[in-house]
Amino acid sequence: MKQQIEQIIEKYYRPIYCYCTAKLYDSEAAKDCTQEVFLAFVRKAERLDVEQEIRPWLYRAADLVIRAYRRKNSQLFSVSDEELERLCETVMPEYTEDCLRELLTEEEYALVWQHYIEGQTMRTLAVRCGTSEDAMKQRISRIRRRLAEALKSREEGTR
Repeated sequence: MKQQIEQIIEKYYRPIYCYCTAKLYDSEAAKDCTQEVFLAFVRKAERLDVEQEIRPWLYRAADLVIRAYRRKNSQLFSVSDEELERLCETVMPEYTEDCLRELLTEEEYALVWQHYIEGQTMRTLAVRCGTSEDAMKQRISRIRRRLAEALKSREEGTR
């Protein structure tokens, strides 16, 4: 069992760290969150079926750890991934794809889909688009702000 745990940590540590970095934009916070994910994994490994696909469990754990980190450090995050999630999940769940396509260009929609749904890192997207990672972060941030403004407008329109 110990060897299986070590193999899983070795295989998934870097992808989970990259995922946390993409969500937090802070390598130190990402390191802390990644360590929390794997600490939780080690604690629960006996109860988990490590033979099954463990990847979804790790990413879900990462999401929970990131949310907890953001709650503790809320002053650092104003408009963030939660705004996009809220837009996608609560305001217009049955129209999400159509509404996003109305608000975004095809390229922006593809970036949002690849980053938030597929979980691709900023670095991966930057390489694919032939730009720097910082430029990609700024681009995604601008898209998020525009979506947050659209969310706010829709909410005010429904009141």
